[in-house]
Amino acid sequence: MPKAGPDANPIGAMHVAVERALAAATFATTILRPGGFDSNALGWAEDVRAGRPIELPYPDAELSMIHPLDIADIAIAALTGDELRGRTVSLTGPTPISFRAQIAALSAALGQEIQVATITPEAAREQMARTMPSIIADALLAVWADVAEQPQLPAETTETLLGVPARTFDQWAHEHAAAFTAG
Repeated sequence: MPKAGPDANPIGAMHVAVERALAAATFATTILRPGGFDSNALGWAEDVRAGRPIELPYPDAELSMIHPLDIADIAIAALTGDELRGRTVSLTGPTPISFRAQIAALSAALGQEIQVATITPEAAREQMARTMPSIIADALLAVWADVAEQPQLPAETTETLLGVPARTFDQWAHEHAAAFTAG
């Protein structure tokens, strides 16, 4: 992730503004900061269904993606117990995984090879600007450039917080393979 902290890019800054408001609350709060979700891969589903390669500017960038059910389990623990009360917790999956490895996991889950095509950051920005504000596209590209150089290491996981193994991207890919098939 960017080395300067959560408010160093526009995505983090939006969340930090909410966190600051919660800090002023007169009641106890717990702030969960999940990083990239495994389910972000659903953005590739249309290309996979159409048989197109997944175009990425940094296919070997490694993020410690988190399974949405792990976020849910930790949120339940935060709401029903005292161990996380008053804490700000950065959540990740169990291990860094590259976009290329995520696509390989999807290929295995589907039983078909999905191609990866490397594109320039400029081409990626142009594509991303069709579906999100350019300031967000730029922030994502900056994060990916950072983790292409130095993988994002795991922070807190369901294992460190709850004592149960964190779910993997491979599990997520098998659970959601149908989203990547036509029909």
